[in-house]
Amino acid sequence: MTMNQTIADAGSAPAIHLLSGNADLTLPLRALLLAQGFMLETFETPERLIGANPSSRALLLVDLDALPDADTLGGLVAQLQQHGKQPIPLVCLAPGSDIRSRLVAMRAGATDYLKMPMEVEELTDRLLDLAGTQAVSPDRVLVVDDQPVAALFAARVLESAGILTERVGDPLAVLDALDAFVPDLVLMDLHMPGASGIELTRIIREQDRFADLPIVFLSAELDAEQQMAALRVGGDDFLAKPVAPEHLVTCVKQRLARARERARRRSGPDAVDALTGLASLGRLLGRLGQLIGRGGSDVDRRALVVLDLAGDEPALMRLAGAVAESCSAADLAARVGECSLAALIRRDDAASLERAVGQLAEELSRAGFALLPGPAVGIGWCTLANSGGDAVTLMSRAAKAARSARKAGDGLPLGYGCDPVPACTSDQDAVSTAILTERLQLLFEPIVSLTPAPSARYEVSPRLATPDGELLSPVDFMPLAKRRGLAEQLDAWLMSSALDALTACRDAGQPAQLFLYQSLIGAGRDDWVDRIREEINRRDLFRLRPVIQFQVEEAADDTGLAADRVARLARLGIPVCLNGVDDGEASERVLARVPAAFARVARTMAQSLDAEPLADLVQRLRERRRAVIAGGVDSPEIIARLCRAGVDLLQGPFVQPPSAVMDYDFSGVDTN
Repeated sequence: MTMNQTIADAGSAPAIHLLSGNADLTLPLRALLLAQGFMLETFETPERLIGANPSSRALLLVDLDALPDADTLGGLVAQLQQHGKQPIPLVCLAPGSDIRSRLVAMRAGATDYLKMPMEVEELTDRLLDLAGTQAVSPDRVLVVDDQPVAALFAARVLESAGILTERVGDPLAVLDALDAFVPDLVLMDLHMPGASGIELTRIIREQDRFADLPIVFLSAELDAEQQMAALRVGGDDFLAKPVAPEHLVTCVKQRLARARERARRRSGPDAVDALTGLASLGRLLGRLGQLIGRGGSDVDRRALVVLDLAGDEPALMRLAGAVAESCSAADLAARVGECSLAALIRRDDAASLERAVGQLAEELSRAGFALLPGPAVGIGWCTLANSGGDAVTLMSRAAKAARSARKAGDGLPLGYGCDPVPACTSDQDAVSTAILTERLQLLFEPIVSLTPAPSARYEVSPRLATPDGELLSPVDFMPLAKRRGLAEQLDAWLMSSALDALTACRDAGQPAQLFLYQSLIGAGRDDWVDRIREEINRRDLFRLRPVIQFQVEEAADDTGLAADRVARLARLGIPVCLNGVDDGEASERVLARVPAAFARVARTMAQSLDAEPLADLVQRLRERRRAVIAGGVDSPEIIARLCRAGVDLLQGPFVQPPSAVMDYDFSGVDTN
């Protein structure tokens, strides 16, 4: 799905119908589904849902809280079925996992049952998987039975439910059939001549490519020991003949859904850590970036918990299992280091967050992880409100607290509670020393174009590593650097590091355009432009030039200096971007005198719900032939608003948060 396709015409998009009166769920869910090409149509009452057009319905989503009584679900589904020729894929949402609600959902034919609350991104992924499977291709089931009538019965029942089947009567031909038909599930008799179902299952499971293939036994065997033996060798379920058609379909569909869920959780290195089965660091950072960028009061109710382990891989795997068991469905657990895990949690308030961290420590202790004496696991946490506006900084702060907790040796979790900007002189001296000794890291944030772009674009920004391992974002240390006269030192490091990165891009045959900030304090030196030219010439970067960024508020203090530097840079083929442009008088004064090629609008304007001032500003910028950049993009709704306003370039956590490598795939961004 490309950026422009996010704002696609909804007329032809498949629809997911949702019965719910929960606006906190429906609004963000609609935006995320739209970004993937699905329309979400919401109905507050069953009566309105019944009156809807079922022709475009790809999935039916029912919040059980929206029903007068959960037992009415079956009748509602029956009424809806009368209006459509095909069975309706049904997913139920419920605040709990009690057996009564699950039975109601199962008897109504639900494909899945999702316990709420759940992160809206996780819910979107689950729905896309279910809706996509229905739309793309039917499930495939291999029926293995030496009795032709029994095999035909099972195949016909499954085919009536939209499942593609293949029948095999000779058990010795199963492996060939697996290779030729490539089923999603095997439905197999237990007793067959030549090879039993148990023997075939052992052979199938010995091959890695079939290790996760669901196998369901359908047999007249009544001996419980034989049934258990079939499950012990690798069977997933056992159905006794004769089986009711609806029960056969329900069982097979549930097993297929579980297999898809397992595959989704193992969707690759970008999403899942291969060793622990938890989310990857990249996935967690992406989610953190979205939440931090979104801001609001919710950041006070979320925290990142980091667990620092003194142990080996087996210990890490056991810890991962214990953490996953302790997390709720709405939490996100991930592996974030060689011997460290993290969990993103959300609770009702700050006190609940602290209690949740304490409960996690208690559960780990009961699971056998030593917290005292000399704890093997240190637990540290930091609220998103104390993130410093940056996912990487948040991670470093929670990790710092975890290391401190392990060193303290008292077995207690430790929260990060320091002010974002060091207050005491010794801490400020440590930051100054880090700048002088260049204990800095470079991060890259992709900037995507809504029209065809000549190359990849990234904004580069520094992170400062304090002696205790915390990574500070520029908003934390830049003011201190300026007060202590270290702005020029910081500028020089950033310029040199960015040009080194450009050199690496050139050598790898992957050209990129890098945007980097420089202060007008450093640019005020008479030899500033000459030094940049020398740095470029020394690296032979004749065809690759960086984009220099100036802050509008700095340029407003000396528009003459800013205009002169922009003109001199232009003669070297180096474009300039003005950051923080708004509709105020200072921005207008700078724009009138400084001929920058790019203008990045102030985040407050880019994220404002009032679209008219933004559209007016973008129009004025484009009349001046400025390419317009908008940052802080954290949702499809913001993308839609920015596109309508005429913005040229986008960046933010919804695109990809800053990372240590330039790995964004720009190939799918453009619509042409």
